[in-house]
Amino acid sequence: MNPSDKPPESAADASTPVADASLGLLATRNARLFMAFRILFNVRFYYPVFMILFLDFGITLEQFGLLNAAWAAAIVLLEVPSGALADLVGRKRLLVAAGGLMVVEMLALCLVPVPSAWVFPALLLNRIVSGIAEAFASGADEALAYDSLVAAGRADEWPRVLERLMQVGAFVTMAGMVTGSLLYKPGPLNTLAAAVGLPATLTEADTFRLPVWLTLGSALGVVVVTLAMREPPREQQPSAAGLLAPFRQTAATGWWILAHPLVMVVILAGVLFDQPIRQLLVVSSEIYRQIEIPEPAFGFVAAGTAILSLVAAGPIRRLAMETTPLRNFLVIAVVTTAGLVGTACFVPWWGVVFSMLLSLTMRMLMFLQSHYLNQLVGSDRRATVLSFRGLAINVSYGVMSLVFSAAVAAAEVAGLAAADSAATTEQPAFRFVVGLLPVYFLIATGLFVGGVAWLVRDRDGLRRPGGFADGGLER
Repeated sequence: MNPSDKPPESAADASTPVADASLGLLATRNARLFMAFRILFNVRFYYPVFMILFLDFGITLEQFGLLNAAWAAAIVLLEVPSGALADLVGRKRLLVAAGGLMVVEMLALCLVPVPSAWVFPALLLNRIVSGIAEAFASGADEALAYDSLVAAGRADEWPRVLERLMQVGAFVTMAGMVTGSLLYKPGPLNTLAAAVGLPATLTEADTFRLPVWLTLGSALGVVVVTLAMREPPREQQPSAAGLLAPFRQTAATGWWILAHPLVMVVILAGVLFDQPIRQLLVVSSEIYRQIEIPEPAFGFVAAGTAILSLVAAGPIRRLAMETTPLRNFLVIAVVTTAGLVGTACFVPWWGVVFSMLLSLTMRMLMFLQSHYLNQLVGSDRRATVLSFRGLAINVSYGVMSLVFSAAVAAAEVAGLAAADSAATTEQPAFRFVVGLLPVYFLIATGLFVGGVAWLVRDRDGLRRPGGFADGGLER
């Protein structure tokens, strides 16, 4: 490629005509492979039974908590350095590694004998390798796909890629959750076997790992997909990096983010909304129980949410492309407030609508964050910035989770004290703390808006329909 044919680095230059038709084919190919990667990497057939699956391996609740802590630690430690490494040595290499690690983590669950002394070490290996794979994939997949569109002069198609991902992902999510739930217990398979005249002799020992084997199939698909990806041309081509290069890239990008308020605003807006929404989604099974939703219906709630995502994908894309970032912020803020307040009311049965609304809001948030950050960030540090986004969200959620648990424990103690003093009956501790989330969110939103007013002097980008495509940053 001649120097004059170099791809534009910013979204502002993304409309430059590109003579090389092969770049258009590469963009289409990588966009499709990106969607396939996201779907295969995230469709974990065992997710509906994740906790009870691990307990069926023979570990204790305390060990389960330690395993999840190890998973979170691996992600937090490697999230940003892996994004920097992807920018330095190429995104495809990190994605192929993520696929290989996903195969290893699934094999650890598939092959460990039960019961045996190897169970906990195998599960620990699974959690650590899973965290590393998540960190390697975070940011690198988006960066590769988006840069391919930029190189072809088609960066404005990114919202359509995200829309299609939401639509196809909704179908796969529904199929994966239903399939994993049905295969985990022997009952459905024995019923099917009896219906076709075969012996119905399967036991839980025979079936409880079937969702894991299916996920191993997905992992092999991830490897095939990532090997088929191709690096798009970039102004700063990937090169071999020394041991300290990712950390220098991380530090440099951190300072760059601090020097660009709009990037900070988009990342912190994600933290603002993600914290309370993710907390309620994580404890949603307890909320469903308290609003009298029967456990067998939990899967149908998840399927209903996926259907909503399918329907909402088009409108969300139009909001991204036609509405200003400021107005989209107001939309998400209003919907989040309504969802938090409605959930806190614990309305029997109908309260599930608010949980589904929050889940849909989370998908809209992720869509808009991806749209805006990719507009604002150049190719040379795209994966690193996206990894900073992931790190900020994961750390803030970890803090929120600890505070939420401590608040529930404190409310329980206060409730016991009130009962001993013959005080009037109060709400259960869990409901009380859930009721505090709308208050917390409104206070945090006020602080965020005040911070943006102080931090961002030039607010034209926040009022531009479609985002920041015409207001690229200096790289």
